[in-house]
Amino acid sequence: MRNLFALLARTHRWLLFLLIWGIALAWMNTTYGHQRTAMARWSLRATGSWLSAAGDVQNWSQLAESHRLVMLENARLRSELETLKDRGPEPWKARQARVLRAPGWNGSPWMVLDRGGRDGARPGTGVLSLGFAAGKIVDTTAHESMVLTLAHPEAQWSVRLGRSGQAGRLVAVPGDVRRATVIDIPWSQLVLPGDTVMTTGFDGVFPADVPVGLVEDVQGNEADEFQTVVVSLGANYLAARQAMWLEHKRAARIDSLSTPSTLAP
Repeated sequence: MRNLFALLARTHRWLLFLLIWGIALAWMNTTYGHQRTAMARWSLRATGSWLSAAGDVQNWSQLAESHRLVMLENARLRSELETLKDRGPEPWKARQARVLRAPGWNGSPWMVLDRGGRDGARPGTGVLSLGFAAGKIVDTTAHESMVLTLAHPEAQWSVRLGRSGQAGRLVAVPGDVRRATVIDIPWSQLVLPGDTVMTTGFDGVFPADVPVGLVEDVQGNEADEFQTVVVSLGANYLAARQAMWLEHKRAARIDSLSTPSTLAP
């Protein structure tokens, strides 16, 4: 019992102390301007700190939610990208061959390779020489292929000036296996020496944007409707000893559309 009375006495003393302290603060706040200003500043500082802390908590919560949404969006975009990769175009494949006969010797515009039908070569496939378009296979034996080159005077090829320039027809310069000309290019198309000539992909022999050669000169009169572009061929037939032929599953399917069996009722 004595301990209880002692505890109550100490409690009453603390309550009395807090009461007197509060009265003193209130009296000082209403009496002295300096103390009132100091207490107001302290109160504003404490309130500002609390509001700042509350704002930081709210901002952190919003950032965490934004981060979660961004992660979900990234996962969705990655999934779509993988799906698009799976649906992407089939790649062209290149197979190597050795040149047995090159254009230019004895005035022949033909090229002969040491790979034939049993090696996978088939008529209609494009051939590259030194990384440039060189021609297409037109006939095969078991282990040889005959290539119709860009230097053949009776062949025409679909090309364009650069990747987005005007499309035209590439024809050979008779008796010259190093040059060809591009026709059907209007004068409105600016053509300069050194411009790259590339395939369009429309003829089905080559994919688009395979280099053919470089512009060497421009001929013709501006009074004419079209200009003639002289091209230095990149396929150096006289020096090349290796070539590659291209394969593409879609090219074979497209070629099959024009066969007599598909046209028959």
